[in-house]
Amino acid sequence: MGFFSRKSLQPLRTITRQTGFLWRDIVATSGPRFWQVALLASVAALVQGGGLLLLHPILQILGLAGSAPPRFPVLGALGQAVGLGGALAFYVALITASGALIYAQTMAALHLVIAYGDTLRNRLYHAIMAVEWDVATNLRPATLAQSLTREVSQCGWAVQQAVQLFATVLQVPVLLAVAMVLSPLFTAIACGLAALVAVALLPLNRRNYALAARFAGANRALHAEVADELAGLRILKVLRAETVRSAAFFQQVASLRSRQIDQARASGLVGRAQTSLAAAVVAAAVWFGLETLALSLADVLTLVLIFARILMLVQRLQDQGRQIIRVLPIFETIRRQIETYRAATEPEATEAPVFQQEIRLENVGYRYMPTGLWAVRGTDAIIPVGSITAVIGPSGAGKSTLADLLMGLTEAREGRILIDGVPLTGGTRVAWRRRVAYVPQDPFLFHDSLRANLLLAKPDAQEADLWRALDRAAAGFVRQLPEGLETRVGERGTRLSGGERQRIALARALLQEPDLLVMDEATSALDDETERQILNALAEARGQVTMLVIAHRSASIALADRQITLTPPESRSSSAPQDS
Repeated sequence: MGFFSRKSLQPLRTITRQTGFLWRDIVATSGPRFWQVALLASVAALVQGGGLLLLHPILQILGLAGSAPPRFPVLGALGQAVGLGGALAFYVALITASGALIYAQTMAALHLVIAYGDTLRNRLYHAIMAVEWDVATNLRPATLAQSLTREVSQCGWAVQQAVQLFATVLQVPVLLAVAMVLSPLFTAIACGLAALVAVALLPLNRRNYALAARFAGANRALHAEVADELAGLRILKVLRAETVRSAAFFQQVASLRSRQIDQARASGLVGRAQTSLAAAVVAAAVWFGLETLALSLADVLTLVLIFARILMLVQRLQDQGRQIIRVLPIFETIRRQIETYRAATEPEATEAPVFQQEIRLENVGYRYMPTGLWAVRGTDAIIPVGSITAVIGPSGAGKSTLADLLMGLTEAREGRILIDGVPLTGGTRVAWRRRVAYVPQDPFLFHDSLRANLLLAKPDAQEADLWRALDRAAAGFVRQLPEGLETRVGERGTRLSGGERQRIALARALLQEPDLLVMDEATSALDDETERQILNALAEARGQVTMLVIAHRSASIALADRQITLTPPESRSSSAPQDS
């Protein structure tokens, strides 16, 4: 198989394609800011090239040019006029100006990096938040958290490397132009040797990219493992399975470290090879210039300094390129995530249907996969406005799925749901969710104050509105708390008891003043007294809001005016579910 076979070049094509995606995204996202940084980099490159250009007349003043005519007559005459001290002072001033420009470019690049990282994070976040619910249920939270935090930051850091690479690339042609004036043949030979070095390093760079992709994958896997361990800590302790899970955890750590070492070793090998080859190129060029081309010492010294600078820049390019290559798999993952989630985006919300009479279900069916088992099928029911309807049935009958359909989280695969005759589809379905409140079995509270958790339902609610909702939900215990509404509830509300969390969740739902309130087995894990308090609160809201209560316990079922009885789809006969 040849060195440049299709298989051997495939990683290079992948790197080139992904680098193109990154560059286009940076330029499209940053707009004028990117070109401002590029302009500063260009000016800095020209000033640095001019500094090296002054070295030749300085060497001429020192008498190192021999009898050769001046390469740069104007600069030579200027040097003779101002003398050695003046020429050196001008050289220092030029380099100082270059440093100021580089500082300005660095700060501008920093702002660019921050802006790009924030924009990428916003795009990913909004793509996740807008995705259809049936797609969202298959997403792994730990993976999304990794992408939204660490990986997006790494992509922003790659932008800094890309900007620096761009600035470095601009300096090379300036230096080459100066070298061409001094000796075209010397420059051509030196460039040819440098090209050979780049070709020789191609296999090492390909391996570096492959190892970077593996390291990124191992890092994501470890982050997900950590999230799972912490989320399941209680069950691990109860089962005394810490040792079993720790073995899996440390195996992930070992895999990550192994791939990290492999990637670092490959990167270091490229650097070592590059340094040795660069030294060989400089030595060969000096020998060739003095012995074969018979250049003056001033010419050779200037050329050596120029090519030493070029080689340093090439090494910097290699380092920056390797850093970008390390991030390319991460950027590609985020780019594909955004594309995938945007392809599964919900329709734009239109106008919510007006609910004044009934919600009607006609032969409603839903399954999570196009060819999977049906979660709900053949369901016919009527939910009158102001009623309390209980949905009952064994586990697996599709009660929660039916709730998702009625809340507009997802759309029926078969049949239809009508709200006063308006089909619950498309943008209407998304808009309907503004008129729906939900209290799950395990209510979720954010690690914030009680006030902040309540205001999620109605951001413009007044103090009196909050207390009214709490009283309606039998959550008067908040008045006894030392900090009242400013009490922080802890991670997922763990500073409150299960019954207190449930009542706060109900207060949040009632604060929303919904058309439809869905209670998904919201009292199944509560003690009798807490359940009684919540059911009394629901009874007092009868007629003011339409309620759908998914329940197993008799007390909750007894509260209902009507019942929808579901059975698992595979056990149903040809008869439809009971609506009584």
